[in-house]
Parts: sequence; structure tokens; C-alpha cells
Amino acid sequence: MSENKPVIQLPVKEMKAIAQLVPALLFLLLAGAVLFYKERMLFIDSPHVLFRVVNDGRLHIEEHRIGSFITQMFPLLFSKLGIPFRMLVVLYSASFYIFYGTVALLLVYKFKNYGLAILFGLYFTLFVSDTYYWPNNEVHQGITWLFLAFALNAYFAERSKPLLVGILIFAATFALAIWTHPLVMIVAVYLWVAARLRKEEWPYSKVQTIVFSLLLLTISYLKFRQGNEHGYDATKIELVTKTQLPGIGEILQSPVIKYFFEGCLNNYWLFIAIFAAGLFYAIRQGKYLFSVFTVLCAMGYLLLLGIVFKDVNTNRFYIESEYMPLAIICSAPFVYYLLPKLNIRTGTLLITVIFCVRVLFIFQAHHKFSNRVAILDGMLNKMKEKNLTKIAIPEPVPFADSALIMNWGAPVESIILSKLKGDDPQRTFLFADPNLLTTTLKTGNDTLIGCWEIWPKARINSTYFRPNWSAPYTTIGYTELMK
Repeated sequence: MSENKPVIQLPVKEMKAIAQLVPALLFLLLAGAVLFYKERMLFIDSPHVLFRVVNDGRLHIEEHRIGSFITQMFPLLFSKLGIPFRMLVVLYSASFYIFYGTVALLLVYKFKNYGLAILFGLYFTLFVSDTYYWPNNEVHQGITWLFLAFALNAYFAERSKPLLVGILIFAATFALAIWTHPLVMIVAVYLWVAARLRKEEWPYSKVQTIVFSLLLLTISYLKFRQGNEHGYDATKIELVTKTQLPGIGEILQSPVIKYFFEGCLNNYWLFIAIFAAGLFYAIRQGKYLFSVFTVLCAMGYLLLLGIVFKDVNTNRFYIESEYMPLAIICSAPFVYYLLPKLNIRTGTLLITVIFCVRVLFIFQAHHKFSNRVAILDGMLNKMKEKNLTKIAIPEPVPFADSALIMNWGAPVESIILSKLKGDDPQRTFLFADPNLLTTTLKTGNDTLIGCWEIWPKARINSTYFRPNWSAPYTTIGYTELMK
């Protein structure tokens, strides 16, 4: 039990009214996930994961990001039940916001952690436009598990659970969150220290504080070690730990930093307003240490992005997901020191306006993803006209490459869309380096080329996918195909 019962200094009634907007927001985004299911489920990672889960009949966990099981359970279980394919795809698109919305409901109505709930809503909006249509970045699931971990552990701490029980719950929930994506550890440490600096909502005793702090650092260190040893995460961590760090000037000139400041002028301007207003109110209330800590964490996070992506010109859908944890760090002063000063009507109106503005940015971003679906559809129609079922298109294809944003997912994007169109057999196409075409196409007729692997007929779930097993791949140029 806490040695000193926490004193909640926030106006609970007002914060609850504002926090209730967050589940509404996430279920609105859930409706969007259903409406734009093709845009979301026919874009690189989503169809790749869906195709593997449906055909292999098991979860597809990459880079030890175990928390992603929660959304993959939808296509896994429903494919085993043999539900119609379109419904399966829609449910997978919806599964992400079903998870997020459920956690938001728990934050508000079970745990009554209103500040955390509002931060959760701001995470899913302030830096979100294109990235809404790329749901398979595990950082979002990791952040969701993290918010649940904070709320759950505070809930148990306030109810005098034995220390051993608390340790087990803390270790399990925070390990799940942090193991789902390495960026989660940064947010976890920030929220833990920031909550302690606020003091008024701290539910832990001195012993619990010491033990749980050591646990959090240990889990973070172990995840760092694991991520540093191999795979995709290791390539990012090495840029920080095993190379000569660039100077501040070089970091500030990196594309990711330049785009951040440009984006704050034309897309993410609400983020700047929220950060500045929150800091102003925190400083006015004498929360100097909290404010300095927040600013240093924000600067450190941006510098980290600048180092990792110093030579990378990446797409908006990707880099927005890297910015999103910054929304939590920089919105904390706004949520904990500005919003409590407002009455119900003003606070509710303010958050409603913020959410509505960001939802408009999300909606407007659909055009480029709807356009790429139309391109995929047009290519399949031309294949049907020319009686082609399996083709390889030599690169480069400047128009298609640009409009498709990325094209490595084309083999599964095309067969999934073909299935949705009712084709039998389904059609599939891929883009390939001309120098590698001969090697790439050295497969038998009864094999299918996927994104990163070759699929033999025996491995394909015939309930859903029936490509033309009797035809070889045909090489045809994009211009010739579209005549």
C-alpha cells in the first residue's frame, strides 16, 4: 500500500468529460478503418502479414515484437473458421482500432485515468495523416500495451496488492509493451519519471518506487541488448552506438529533422500550439523540473531521430509513426497543467476541435492510397484483358513507382485485390530488377512469388487463394501491359 494516499488535485469531473471524447475518437477511426480497408490492407506490410498468417495458419511475429499478436489473432482465428475473405480483410483492418478503442474504454471507465486517456487520444492524432493507412507498425500496439500497463499497475497499487504480486504484474505488462517495439522504452521512462515529478498522482510507496524503477530500467536494458544483437532494430541501434556521432549541425540538416519543422508549419501545427501552451501553464504553476525534463526528453528524442535517419529520405507514412511518441512527451504539460484549468465546456470544445482538425488531415491523406488501389486495380484489369495471370514487370517504372509509394508488396497486394474482385484463378504481379528477373523467375509453375519468399502450392490456403498453378510467370513491361 502507498505510504501516503495519493492526492488527486485534478478536477475529476472536468477531466472525465474531456477523456470520454477519446473512445469516441478511436471508434470514429475504427469506422474509417472499415471504410478505407482496401487503402490500409493493400499497402505493403498489411497484406504481407495477412497473406502469411492466412497461409501459414500461425502468427507472424517479426523482430520479437510479441505484442503484435493481439491484432494478428483476428485473421488467424477467422481464417480457421473460413469466413468470407472480404470480411476477413475488413476485420483485420478494424482489429487495430478495436484494440485501441477497447484500451481507451478501460482507461476512462475502469481505471479512471483521465489524463492518460487524453494523452492516448493525442498520440493517435497529432502526427497522424498518411501513417493511418499503414497500420502494421508495432509501435502503436506497443504504446497501447504501455498505457494499459501504467493504468493497470496504478490501479493495483492503490488497492494494496502485495509487493510480490505487484512485481509480477509490473514485469509482465511493461515487458510486453517494451518488447513490442524499442521506441516504447523511451516513452515508458518519460511517463514514469514525469509522473513521479508531478507527485500529485503518484500511487506507489517508496519501496515500490525503487523496485519498479529498477524493473523498468532492467526491462529497457534487456530490450536494448536484444534489439542490438540482430535484425532490423540492430541496424538502427548501431547508428547510435557503433558509429561516430554526427555534429548537431549535421543532425539538424538531416531530412527527418528538416521535414519535422516543415511539417509543423503545414501539417502538425497543432502540436506546436499544444506544446507551447502546456509548457507555459506548467511553468506558471512552478513545475520547473517537470518542464525542463519534458523539454530535454523532446530534444533528445528529435536528436535521436536525426541520428538514426540522418541520411534517409523516407516517406511521410513511415516517419509520422516515428514522430508519434513525441506527441506523448510534448502533450503531457498541456494535459496535466492546462486542461485542468479549463471548465468542462471549454476543455471539451478544445479537445473536440483538436481531434476534428486532425481527423480531417487523416481523411485528406486517403487520396494517395485510394489512387494506388486504383492503379493496382487497373493493372489487374489489363492482365485480364490480355489473359495474363502471373507477370513480372521490369523496373524502373517511374510513374507506377512514384504513385505506389512503395512497390515491394505488389505480389501479395495484387493477389489479395484479385481475390476481392472475385477472380478465379487470382492474378498476381511483381516488380523486379531486370538483372534479377531470370533468377527470380526460376520457379516452377506450381509456385507463387511472394514479397520475400517463394510459396509452393502445398503451403497456400486453397480456401482463400487459387492462383493459376499451370501457368509460368510472364515478363512484360508496364507500358506494354497498360496499352
